[in-house]
Amino acid sequence: MISTGNRKAFFTALSLVFTLLSFAQPKSGTGALKGKVTDATNGEELIGASVILVGTYMGASTDINGMYLIPNIKAGDYVVRVQYIGYTTQILTDITIKPGETKTLNIALRPQTESLNEVTVVGRKSTVNLESAKSEVTFKFEEIAQMNVRNVQELVAMQAGVVKTQDGLQIRGARVYETEYIIDGVSAQDPLAGTGFGVEVSSGAINSLNLITGGAGAEYGGGSSGVIATTIREGGDKFEISGNWQRDYLINSKNPTSFNTDIVELTFATPIPGTKKKLTLFNNLTTRLTDEYFGPTANQLVSSLLPDQSNLLAPRYSNTHIHTLKLAYQLKPGTKITFTNQFSLSINQNTRMLQIVGFDAILVPGFQYARSQNLDNATTYTHKSILNAININHLINKKLGVNISLGRLFTNLRADANGRPFRTQTVDQIFDEDHITTDPVEIFNPGDPSGTYYVLPGNGLVNNGGISPIWHDHYAQEYSIRTKFTFNPNDNVNFISFGFQHSANEYQWIDVIRPWVGAPIKINDSTFTPSISIGSSNDIWAVKPHNGGLFVEDKITYKGIQATLGLRLNYWAMGRFADEAVENPASPVIDQVRQDYLNKTTKVLGLRWKARLMPRINVSFPVTENNVLYFNYGHSMRMPHPRFVYAGLDPVYQNRSFLANLGNPDIDPEINVSYEVGIKTKVNKDFGFTLTAFNNNRFDYIVSRSVITRDPTGRFVTRTMFINQDYARIAGVEFGFNYRLYAHYNFFGNVAYQVARGKSNSARESALQIAQNGEVQLSREQFLAFDRPWNVNIGLMFNPDSTFRIFGRKITGFRAFAVYQYTSGFRYTPMRRVGELEVRPGVERPLFMPENDKFLARLASPWHNVDLKISYDFFIKRNTGFTFSLEMRNALNNKNAQIINPVTGRAYEYGDDVPNDWRDPRPEYNGPQERGLDPRNPARYLPPRQLLYGVTFRF
Repeated sequence: MISTGNRKAFFTALSLVFTLLSFAQPKSGTGALKGKVTDATNGEELIGASVILVGTYMGASTDINGMYLIPNIKAGDYVVRVQYIGYTTQILTDITIKPGETKTLNIALRPQTESLNEVTVVGRKSTVNLESAKSEVTFKFEEIAQMNVRNVQELVAMQAGVVKTQDGLQIRGARVYETEYIIDGVSAQDPLAGTGFGVEVSSGAINSLNLITGGAGAEYGGGSSGVIATTIREGGDKFEISGNWQRDYLINSKNPTSFNTDIVELTFATPIPGTKKKLTLFNNLTTRLTDEYFGPTANQLVSSLLPDQSNLLAPRYSNTHIHTLKLAYQLKPGTKITFTNQFSLSINQNTRMLQIVGFDAILVPGFQYARSQNLDNATTYTHKSILNAININHLINKKLGVNISLGRLFTNLRADANGRPFRTQTVDQIFDEDHITTDPVEIFNPGDPSGTYYVLPGNGLVNNGGISPIWHDHYAQEYSIRTKFTFNPNDNVNFISFGFQHSANEYQWIDVIRPWVGAPIKINDSTFTPSISIGSSNDIWAVKPHNGGLFVEDKITYKGIQATLGLRLNYWAMGRFADEAVENPASPVIDQVRQDYLNKTTKVLGLRWKARLMPRINVSFPVTENNVLYFNYGHSMRMPHPRFVYAGLDPVYQNRSFLANLGNPDIDPEINVSYEVGIKTKVNKDFGFTLTAFNNNRFDYIVSRSVITRDPTGRFVTRTMFINQDYARIAGVEFGFNYRLYAHYNFFGNVAYQVARGKSNSARESALQIAQNGEVQLSREQFLAFDRPWNVNIGLMFNPDSTFRIFGRKITGFRAFAVYQYTSGFRYTPMRRVGELEVRPGVERPLFMPENDKFLARLASPWHNVDLKISYDFFIKRNTGFTFSLEMRNALNNKNAQIINPVTGRAYEYGDDVPNDWRDPRPEYNGPQERGLDPRNPARYLPPRQLLYGVTFRF
């Protein structure tokens, strides 16, 4: 059911739709389109070929001589689609029909060589895709090369409804982990890290990127917010090599716009000799090294996964290495095989590398400010990912084709105290950083006659000899097969696809807090008793779950109307580890969970399985020429983080700490039921826009509850368990446009407004609400912490050709790209002053209390950002030469807050009042009662201005 507020958003969007339609009518007068459709290889006439004016109900079929005629076309600019069974579909853009004109357009179609749905675009990319009934955008390599983006995330972050924060990408108000991320047909997401991404791809290796935020087809089943599908580039029919080097300093790396950054990229592509150009190779190697903008860094990052190579691979604070290799072999016409190897390695001290999904309502930036006095003892993260994909495209006949994707994904994340071993053989010193007093010690009240002295707490920073208490290691290995058949039974009216996807997974999770606890303690060579304890708390398991899906979809096209009806059956098995825990009376599974799991699962092939049906419907139809109304409805799901399922289920190795976590094998996926209505309009060949209203209802979000169970000794203990209960509602409106001016300028932009409300922000928060307010609080809707209502992106590409002159001079080779981004600030709960708190006689600090009746109701200061890239090509000959570039990130040096002071609604500046559980750095308030960190964390703002100088070569 759609709420009242969401219905208002829908009706507002619809009224805007019809207002905009009044400005998008074609010119008065009519004309006609005629021509001949032939085979490009032999010139033979094609009888019965379909010629359609996209975005209208008008079209024709060729006669016995291959001729066609479409009369009575309103004057205007059109896109023409020509298709014939067994041939590549051809899209012709920028076709202008003038009043009284009969335009002749002859088309030669080439036989299909790779797949049943091959498309060739003749002319410029259309400003809006009138044929798609989805909210989607596609970018090709040529467009990406003009932008100042370094990877998939930065490109996607410029699109409508997508917000990039320190946590990751949020699509239409969803959480960062809810996106399905695919590379060459294979899932590329680390299912355990919780970041939404796993394998990183350099922008220079992307052939195309397709982002779907609404109306994803039935073939997709792994995400509930959107789909990011990336295709890797292939080699061409000749040898090409290119490279790029960017750095933010020329000589002195200490200048104000430098983060000590170097970015090096090398690419080459070639046909393999002796294969008659049937086998091609593409290879890309990218390295990004930077010290970021925070200031302090470790003397040397050390990875315990790569201890002998740390000096080479991790010389700076953040180090990323990416390697892409792709082989493509045209076995014969209609059959093509590709092999992709995508590797990425990151070594840094960014805590956002690992996000325990659903635990933290508001995630802080990843800089370890508390340890910034000695980052040599801080947590270092090493994330290694390897993706292998084999894709087979085969045309079985003119009406039936198949694509088979075989994949292996391996991701491994290690977090430790900057490369130190899990724990030393013996413990003969204090490792706990929180129990080492700041040195030197300062006395608050020296000479006090009472003889009682208090120590000043300093700045609250730690690491005076202690080390990070975190030791984490996980790996995820996934073997997958994805098969998709496409069938065109009756001359392009029905386009049926069906297939299946299955993944066999292996997960191992080791999470230990204060790992030195439990090690032998050896002091002065005294005797000691070995211990079997693993840290002060731990969570350890290894599991082998399965998941997959069956899907069928029929895309019906008839006289301009398109309707896609799809159905997907998702199935999953939690694996033998969960099954045995449920069946073992000694396992700490709750009795009700045990019973529900057995009742709701079906045992097949030795495992217990669940399944869920998910319908998908997309409909689009022209309302006037070049104005298409579309509607989407669909169910999608996201599997819960494995930690919610498996934590603490082993009957022997259990975390015995207070309120340890207990997994729930019966937990279900999180569900999204989405509705969307929109209009796509092509005003003319140079201007198009899209207006969309959407409503997402999310169910079965995970919450935590305290339960009582027995430990292996039979004692009753309290554990934190997880269940499906929460929900969220996200409704919004998006507007996007694309405008080309004089063939040299391309303006693009999008504006999104959305509201995200729900019962709680995370599993942890739901339990806190019950503890503080009882179950009544859970029935109240509130703004969600990740709700960012406004998101605006405005961009300009300037790429003049030889006809563009300034003062009579050509500026061919000069290119510029600029983008402005505006995003609403983070939500926060305001605080009001209620009195004073005495620090010392005569000195009182303001006392603040949160306004809980305005929970997350305020928006902090918004984000403004301008990025600019200017480049100049110096060609030796066509497509051969050098490019010099200047890139400015955050060109206006805006201070965008990402740690919010709830007293002021912006980031802390010296002299501001702060909440009483924050440390106030002003000397007059410095006393023994101060707690927390100094609020002057450099990560409280996004990066300041950065200038990067670059040179690129191509041969």
